[in-house]
Amino acid sequence: MGTFSAAGGAIAGKGVDGLVLTSTITRAQPYWKIKDSHPDGVASMALAKVSVPTLIVSHRKDGCDITPADDAPKLSKALKSARKVETVLLDGGAPPRSKPCQAMSQHGFLGIENAAVDAIAKFIKAGRP
Repeated sequence: MGTFSAAGGAIAGKGVDGLVLTSTITRAQPYWKIKDSHPDGVASMALAKVSVPTLIVSHRKDGCDITPADDAPKLSKALKSARKVETVLLDGGAPPRSKPCQAMSQHGFLGIENAAVDAIAKFIKAGRP
């Protein structure tokens, strides 16, 4: 649920220089209290208010049913005012050692953590003056 907090900070716009969204929730579970207000998870937030550069990082084979990589374009489209939006879709890694929505799977970039961190660091460094 960290992407809700990160997006919320960027929407508020106070002291935020950039936004990185990883394994972003883009589909609400039917039993969640927020399902009516946020049926598309983070994509239901006021992302049009985000003006800072934004990076979306997903694993192409994330098996979590609420964070599919196929929804990255939905997030990107909602970030209408962001100065820059980049999407990184990673592949590979180690076989899952946890349920699909947990860290020891493609959802947590298991076995390709360095590639995920490198993509994020490259994005951050590119934004420096």
